[in-house]
Amino acid sequence: MKLTQPFLYLLSFVASQTALAADLPPSRVVVTTVQEQEIATTSAHTGVVDFDRISSVSGEVSGQVIHQYAVEGTLIKAGEPLIELNTDLILKDMDIKQKQRAQVSADIEKLNRTLKRLESLLATNSASRQAYEDALYDHRSLQKKRETLDEEMERLKLQLNKSTVRAPFDGVVLEKLKESGEWIDPGVPVCRIASTQDLLVRVAVSENLARYQQPGATVPVTIPAMNLQLEGKIRGLVPVANLRSKSVTLKIGIPYRTGMIQNMTASVDIATSQRQRLLMVPRDALVNFKGKDFVYSIQDGKAKLMPIDIVTRTGNLLGVTRSPLAAGMQVVVDGNDRLRPDQSVQIVSNNR
Repeated sequence: MKLTQPFLYLLSFVASQTALAADLPPSRVVVTTVQEQEIATTSAHTGVVDFDRISSVSGEVSGQVIHQYAVEGTLIKAGEPLIELNTDLILKDMDIKQKQRAQVSADIEKLNRTLKRLESLLATNSASRQAYEDALYDHRSLQKKRETLDEEMERLKLQLNKSTVRAPFDGVVLEKLKESGEWIDPGVPVCRIASTQDLLVRVAVSENLARYQQPGATVPVTIPAMNLQLEGKIRGLVPVANLRSKSVTLKIGIPYRTGMIQNMTASVDIATSQRQRLLMVPRDALVNFKGKDFVYSIQDGKAKLMPIDIVTRTGNLLGVTRSPLAAGMQVVVDGNDRLRPDQSVQIVSNNR
């Protein structure tokens, strides 16, 4: 096999470092034992941060906006006001209805006295049956009118309550669509808010990988712009494939963090195979040189530099192929930045 120039340079570097290690004193290191675990291989896919629940909030009554509380980018709780409409006309109508009701109530009270008087006169044949029935009819008519006024008052109270448009759920304001002084009608959106409880990453994956994505499985998610690493949970696949790219959209739920923005880039490690047995090495054991990945294993009291091939990442562990590592070997997780190949070591701790 013909060796490439970079690989020859790497061998030369390792040889030179090995020669230097003979003159160095033993280095104090912390080690851990390589474990074997059944896990799927993964690969990094780029996706975007998105909100699975976005509402264009609108009012149910018309009116002029007098207060605009929604500020783009701010968090808001369910029930908090977004805008407030002028209620002068509603309050005036309520005052009129109250006065009308008071007048009707006074007329009913007056008729009550008239009915009692007519009942007494009717008992002695001093009043006509027609006069009594006419008064009784007027009394019932006024009662119905008062009930109607009460219903109209309840409707005005409902209008008054709905003159403040409130957030339907906990979320973040994406866009405000109305300003103070503008007139709105029922059904006209006043702002757009997104639920902070329904944040996710959308990732386009090949349809050939769809069978490896299990709802409820956890996957590592990185938001580069925020230098943030967190754990996502697969919610499922959108049941529509792209005709051109033959890809499907994978939805991965993530917890909301202040500063997250819709369409922000995210990187997700997703499964690309069935589960298989791999050697698991802590990320802290990784040593990188010239773009190649290595770990230091301990053999006969010395640090041996071993190349590894990382095929998956999960949490703080790296899944690697078996050769040349093996389950049960010790690898350095602290102190490896000072080591040289074949340098003697003193193990101060073993994190099994």
